[in-house]
Amino acid sequence: MLEAIARVIVWLGLGEVLTRLGLVPVPGPVIGLVLLYLDLLWHRSLPDDLGRLADRMLALFGLLFVPAGVGVIAHADVLQAELLPIVAAIVGGTTVTLLATVAALVLARAWTRRGTRAEVGTRAEGQLRA
Repeated sequence: MLEAIARVIVWLGLGEVLTRLGLVPVPGPVIGLVLLYLDLLWHRSLPDDLGRLADRMLALFGLLFVPAGVGVIAHADVLQAELLPIVAAIVGGTTVTLLATVAALVLARAWTRRGTRAEVGTRAEGQLRA
């Protein structure tokens, strides 16, 4: 289990170093998780102790919501005073996200259809020549 913990900490630490050096404009933990994923792909296996560590961490995830809940209760007066801007930001952000997702889906479908048509056209030309 210590090897699994050390493996995760090393990759997360390297992610933090890369972020602090300004090499990558992404949060350190995100880089660390990507590096851990690439490490697992490289070895083409998930060690049993790393799987057990992940299961234990997932079991404790609920505890991470406790500080957020306490913060909401502690700052309820600020939230109440700024309710309209907060709701506007949530609705606006959700709308922009949905529109960006729809645009990405439309572009991806058009791109895949264009690729499928090109493959069909190439096959048809090959059959005509034969």
